[in-house]
Amino acid sequence: MKNDPTVTNIFDLEGRRYPHMKLTTERFPRVLATRAIEDDGAEYFGAFLPRTAARILIDYLNRRFRLRTCDIDIDGSFPMPCTQFYRRRCIAPCVAKLCSMQKYAERVELVQLFLANDRRKFRSTIKQLITANSDELDFEEAAVFRDILESVERHWNQARWQLWLDDAVDTYEIEETPTGFTVYLVTTRGRTVLGRKVFDVTREEAPTPDEALGQIIGNFYVTHLPKEIRGPVDFYDRKELIERLSKRFGRPAVISVGRGRGINAARSLVLGRDEHEIDRARPRATADRISARLAHIFNLSSPPQRVEAFDVAHISGTGFVGASAVWEKGRYISADYQFILSGEKSELAALADAVVRTLRVAKRKRPDLIVLDGGKNQLNKVIDAQGAAGENADVIAAVKPRDKHSSIAAFLTPNGESIPFDVDSPAHAMLKLLRDEAHDLANRVHRDYREMMPFYEKVGFQTPLVVPLRFHAENGGADDLIPIEAR
Repeated sequence: MKNDPTVTNIFDLEGRRYPHMKLTTERFPRVLATRAIEDDGAEYFGAFLPRTAARILIDYLNRRFRLRTCDIDIDGSFPMPCTQFYRRRCIAPCVAKLCSMQKYAERVELVQLFLANDRRKFRSTIKQLITANSDELDFEEAAVFRDILESVERHWNQARWQLWLDDAVDTYEIEETPTGFTVYLVTTRGRTVLGRKVFDVTREEAPTPDEALGQIIGNFYVTHLPKEIRGPVDFYDRKELIERLSKRFGRPAVISVGRGRGINAARSLVLGRDEHEIDRARPRATADRISARLAHIFNLSSPPQRVEAFDVAHISGTGFVGASAVWEKGRYISADYQFILSGEKSELAALADAVVRTLRVAKRKRPDLIVLDGGKNQLNKVIDAQGAAGENADVIAAVKPRDKHSSIAAFLTPNGESIPFDVDSPAHAMLKLLRDEAHDLANRVHRDYREMMPFYEKVGFQTPLVVPLRFHAENGGADDLIPIEAR
């Protein structure tokens, strides 16, 4: 549904919601995962739980409905589609002869109905499309919609893929703290715990526990309504809120007070409280603390605000692809992730080429710290290349242990110091995740480059068209919702 402009977000719930899907307002809309609901004209669907199933849902939408996942401006003038078309994950609206605006709009409407879980209208609409294409003797397109319908019916019949929360129960608990209140939420379906949330509320935001509960419930249910909402205390405008939610969602809202929580909900609330206490006891890994810690660990002149990790993918010394991922002030800036198809003949040269070419882009923000996936040879090669190019950026290398390519054994500095990887360090964990992001991107692009090349060679193109993908909304608090299959 469209975001309700009458909803006031008294608490900062953005990024702390359950996963949602956002249908953008672009000329050729995209579906993105998000936990932030903004008044931006986009259409929001959800919430969806559990989170793992939400990640599977993103991949399902991509494979079955094939809306675009790139974030480039398209107008139908491309001479060739990108590799996502040949992977059957996009219907290529970038090439007008392959996909018209009307054809794309038909897919968008089906996605809207599917995400809204309007099964009756979905069936009616897709059957009309099948009939219309058959009447026009376009049996191939009719078969495509028939396959979509059969796939969606199978999806609906799988109990473990039921992500919609219309039949779920939300149970709240409140605990008083020295500064205010902690509100715990657990979402269950039968005996299954689907999700948990914790909200900290100060006394300035809400002076009493009932007011804190009422404000959270009033702000949390923007696009979804569970079967029942159970609270430990009554609050002032509960009846008015019930009427407002019932009107918004077109069905009766139930907000009960003092009902039994059930064994699973009670256990989950206890677990949520325990985890929250552990989180409170830990030092907060804020962006400033991570930056300060990086400066101390690697003896930098100032805390790095922007860190960029680089990696290279290839097979048997051919088809080198460099990629980088960016962390800036506590966020992974996916819009700045990039890949570079290199013409170099060795892994070391391709890595150095990617770093130097990145530093030379005038409009791109320079990293304060560069992380390389590699060891001493990679570090020395990049330092030498920087010197020859007149560039000077702080560089470290992340060394993998033998036969454990997903791990980090130590970080190497230009002065030869080896700093063992600390699994308890938020700064080290951030560097590892950033390295992993660059590694995943390099491998994905290289796989597209290698496997899709025959499609392009047939029509005289030297290299495949690989475009950046975006599965989650920028600043939408959904970086962890990249679909499992896309990994």
